[in-house]
Amino acid sequence: MANINLLPWREEAREKQKRDYIGILAAVFLGSGILVYVALSLLEIMTDEQRERNAYLQSEVQQLETQIAEIKKITERKKDIERRTEIILNLQQSRNLPTHVLDELVRIVPPGIYLSSLEKKGSLLLIEGRSESNNNVANMMRKVKASEWLTDPNMQSIVTQDDELRQLQRFSLRVSIKGAIAEEPAKPAKGASK
Repeated sequence: MANINLLPWREEAREKQKRDYIGILAAVFLGSGILVYVALSLLEIMTDEQRERNAYLQSEVQQLETQIAEIKKITERKKDIERRTEIILNLQQSRNLPTHVLDELVRIVPPGIYLSSLEKKGSLLLIEGRSESNNNVANMMRKVKASEWLTDPNMQSIVTQDDELRQLQRFSLRVSIKGAIAEEPAKPAKGASK
């Protein structure tokens, strides 16, 4: 005889399907919850590590900024010392300059020239005097060009002048001094026009 199954197998299959569906849904929900928790934990760990790195970098940046400030101070001190050293060296080099210049003047002034005035302004020497002839002045200018301590002769003026029994030329000559420290130009007063 044939077996006829009268049990409600479709309902049992639906119930089993429903239970399986709810089980899978619960497993997915639980799995996704665990994944979200793990992801949030990892994210929190990563942000904590990044905060620690940022704090470390901030402290290092502050240390570097203080070192940079110290380096700037040291550089300024170094420049000041170099400037002072240069001034001292220039003063030492120019200490004997007047003696050398006067000694050189004795060598370059030919007979027939009489000096009446010498004036030093910075690195310039203004010479005034009298000469028996223009050739003497020209010879003196040539000797200035060849001089070890003087250079760049520039005739300011030459005027013929009768003096008692002989005729003399009054001259004014501007000469540069080699190795002299040039004086700084005077600063104009406030409100002065240029």
